Amino acid sequence: MRRPAVLALLALSACATPRAEKMSFEELYATSGDGASFSESSPFLPHEPEHARGPLAPERSAELDAALTSFADRARAYREKVQRGAVMPSEQARNWAEMNAALDAFLSRPVEHTDSRDLTRARGIMEAELEQDARLYGDMPGPLAEAVVLRVGRLIVRASTLRRWEHPPEPSGPPRLAWPVEPVTITSLYGERWHPITGQLRRHLGVDLAARRGQVVSVAQRGVVLRAGWNGDHGQQVEVQHDGQWVTRYSHLSQVLVTTGEVLASGDAVGLAGDTGLATGVHVHFELWHDGSSLDPLEALVTPESSPEAPQEERPVARQLPETPALTSQGRHPSATGSRP
Repeated sequence: MRRPAVLALLALSACATPRAEKMSFEELYATSGDGASFSESSPFLPHEPEHARGPLAPERSAELDAALTSFADRARAYREKVQRGAVMPSEQARNWAEMNAALDAFLSRPVEHTDSRDLTRARGIMEAELEQDARLYGDMPGPLAEAVVLRVGRLIVRASTLRRWEHPPEPSGPPRLAWPVEPVTITSLYGERWHPITGQLRRHLGVDLAARRGQVVSVAQRGVVLRAGWNGDHGQQVEVQHDGQWVTRYSHLSQVLVTTGEVLASGDAVGLAGDTGLATGVHVHFELWHDGSSLDPLEALVTPESSPEAPQEERPVARQLPETPALTSQGRHPSATGSRP
């Protein structure tokens, strides 16, 4: 394998992808691996800061440490004997093969018995030695280079798995959501109600917010658009997936401003308020879902008291309805239970 191909393979193990306009939910929230850090005194040996480790922390692998040291020493000695552009000697090819075997043995141990410092050191040395060999030798066997990059990739995956094992996500309640429209006037609560058009007692799986026709409707939290378009009684609707398998829905829009797969920052516009679908007037029907179950959005929407970034005068919130509410745009008075009084 020629040097450019080897360097291309090396780049694959530590490449960075620029932010795209569209990506999947998994791509947006996937755990990214941290690159190995290097000390200023040595550009090739990874820096291993001392840090406090608990009594149950796994011990460093003496076998891997010895294999890495021997591998680097022999690789350096072989390079000193050849000129730039020479063919890689068979001794160095065997050196790489033995190092790959040592890594396979190390990675066969359970995740909980892996020390992250071993992973950092192994990845740093493997990448550094591969780069130096690629610069020196005119040819490097293709299968060998691919096998080395494969091991580096496995080290990266193990490091990511170890981080998740050591720091599992803590169970949490609903996310902190911003109101889709402001000022906030709630015209219908979550729960059972008599539908103003069909006259039937039905579950109302969200809250209705008063809005002006054409008013901008904003996403409640950063996320990825799952669906955007017509959805039966909901009319023009946008559905957004957020971190932690939370989903918000924005219905009865007059116009959709996003497309499926688009990445949104908190506060980005998803559409314009309207009365499409089964609606008696202009409003925003806002829903919150988690793992296929609907929840009351008022449990997650941020109030001025719990939102330090927004003073109360800037975020009017009507979570408590007036004692004598006026007739709503849907032709009825909302009650505390969301049903006809």
